[in-house]
Amino acid sequence: MMEYYQNKLCVEAGWLINTTQIISSSNYKYLKRIGSINVIRRSSKGTPALIEYESIPERFKLEIIKFIGGDPYKKVKVSKFEDYLKPDVEAIEFFSNYKLADGRNLPEDTQKEYKATAEVLNAIQNIVVSQSARRKALGGTASKLWSRIPEIVHSVNKANYPHNLPTNERRLKQKYSNYIKEGYTSLISKKFGNNNSRKVNVQIENLLLSLYSDPNNKPYSNEVYEKYMQFLAGVFEVVDVNTGEVFDRTDFMDENGKPLTISESTVWNYINNPKNALLVNKSRAGALEFNTKHRPHHHRHAPQWSLSKISLDDRDLPRKMHNGKRVKAYYAYDVTSGCVIGASYSKNKDKSLFIDCVRDMFRFIKKSSFGMPLEVEVEHHLVNHYKDDLMKAGVIFPFVRWANPGNAQEKYAETMNRTKKYGYEKRYQDGIGRFYAKLEANRTHQDKVFDGENNNYKEKTYDYEQLVADDMHMIHLLNNDLHPNQKLYKGMTRLEVLKHKVNPNLANINDSLLLKYIGNKTTTAIRRSQYVKVRYENFQLSSPEILSRLKPNNYNVDAYWLADDNNVIESVHIWQDDEYICECKKIVEYNRSTAEQTEADKIAYQEQAKYVSEFDSMIKKSRKELPKLEIINTDDDLEDIQVEIVEHQTEDFDEDFDDYEPLNNDPLNSL
Repeated sequence: MMEYYQNKLCVEAGWLINTTQIISSSNYKYLKRIGSINVIRRSSKGTPALIEYESIPERFKLEIIKFIGGDPYKKVKVSKFEDYLKPDVEAIEFFSNYKLADGRNLPEDTQKEYKATAEVLNAIQNIVVSQSARRKALGGTASKLWSRIPEIVHSVNKANYPHNLPTNERRLKQKYSNYIKEGYTSLISKKFGNNNSRKVNVQIENLLLSLYSDPNNKPYSNEVYEKYMQFLAGVFEVVDVNTGEVFDRTDFMDENGKPLTISESTVWNYINNPKNALLVNKSRAGALEFNTKHRPHHHRHAPQWSLSKISLDDRDLPRKMHNGKRVKAYYAYDVTSGCVIGASYSKNKDKSLFIDCVRDMFRFIKKSSFGMPLEVEVEHHLVNHYKDDLMKAGVIFPFVRWANPGNAQEKYAETMNRTKKYGYEKRYQDGIGRFYAKLEANRTHQDKVFDGENNNYKEKTYDYEQLVADDMHMIHLLNNDLHPNQKLYKGMTRLEVLKHKVNPNLANINDSLLLKYIGNKTTTAIRRSQYVKVRYENFQLSSPEILSRLKPNNYNVDAYWLADDNNVIESVHIWQDDEYICECKKIVEYNRSTAEQTEADKIAYQEQAKYVSEFDSMIKKSRKELPKLEIINTDDDLEDIQVEIVEHQTEDFDEDFDDYEPLNNDPLNSL
């Protein structure tokens, strides 16, 4: 607007032309051209042009005086004072980081006000301690300093410096004195810094929250208010259960001994303070409800490749069987595609439900020629039985993640169970939902039966087999529906994503070790040096040489197997104690009649003949390696050898062997 430049009072040309419109642009150019006004400084980028005030014609000076409301020579003193107003970075940092008693920051407007106040007081300090600054800021004189400062401070543009300094000289000097002694802290209002001024102190607040947090009857806020007032009146005592300490009623009185009474609205406000609401909800709400609604959670995205992670979880099918119970189901989901890759069903929820699901999953994986999933996510319920073997990281799966109990939202399988129920079952099946569901579309209708119990409802029931078949159909629909992320997998179904995005780092499945943990077990024996019998079918050793791995005189083994989708066993893996023996493939019988033999019969014949040939070769080779022995008598005269005959009681010997029956494998049988 106006300032001193080269010791001359000057007016900004832009302000004179555009802001006040005292002089038009064309008139300004004309006066400048004829030399009626003296332009001391030409305009440049960021620097306005300055006109010497004394060179401006009188008619325009009168308009300037009228516009600014006084003599420019007096008004410019303020401008000179504002030259000493500098940004205070330390003040900005102090007030932005200042914490109130309840942990909050100062309001933003208050921070700006305190910062501006500090900057004005800094300028006053500069003027007070420097005579040179004093003369320039106060118009060339340093006399009567404090009588002139309030006027100058009051004239500071509050749009730029929204300070809260008083205009009274005595109060301003006191404010300045406190600031010099205490610094920024002196500017903070007592309403922020004094905890004692709070109507409800910390002890009262804690008592109110404790009364409201009673999980037994869950009182309303007005009941908490009544209990607090009764406590003040001495109607009952309050005891801290944890410490056994009795609350002292005098702690809830002011310095004059009067009870600290509060209003119902105060109780409501403190109970519903966001932080306090979390505390009371932790006590009043269940763990699942608190975790779902209030507890922070992790934000994750799906892996890039299928079978990088699978997630397993159980659920009850929503529709009931005829006995009023629900079918128990267990699912295995691929996290990337969302496909169900394993499922099992049972009328009882036990550990076999989980292991059957894992078996079904590996049947699917083997049929699709996939590798071992890299990570599996499970919960402790049911699966805890396998924590030291099957579900121990590094035994079967490289990574195993145990989901925290009671935190359903962290398991991907929980999300997919909800998607399956409300995205498919509700669409294609009747009676899916909950009668208490918040969303009307998910709420089921129930017809009440008015009988003596007054607690029965009409509800359609189903056979176990029908419920299982319907659920398997829902799995088929889900797997073959479009993947929800069509932006990433355009036009691809969940099943296509599973098959075409398989993690390239999957390892081959160790069938022998896997089946020991999830396979069905049959104790059997190796027969005729060739095969074991499992479920009335014969499975041939991989080679006759395998017999050397058996323990001496022990042909008993444990066969582990897993049937395919058609309940057919293609091979079994046999173990003897903790030693793996081999994989035995199913012996395919061939037609005795040469005339009726097919190509498959010829292949089966060749396989069996090959094994017999290997057996014969092994025996022949082993016999060749045995040395041929001949016993030669020595030249000693056997007649000179004295033999002592000892008599025994033969009747006792005979009694000992009266009941002897030779074993089938006893060497005596061959004598």
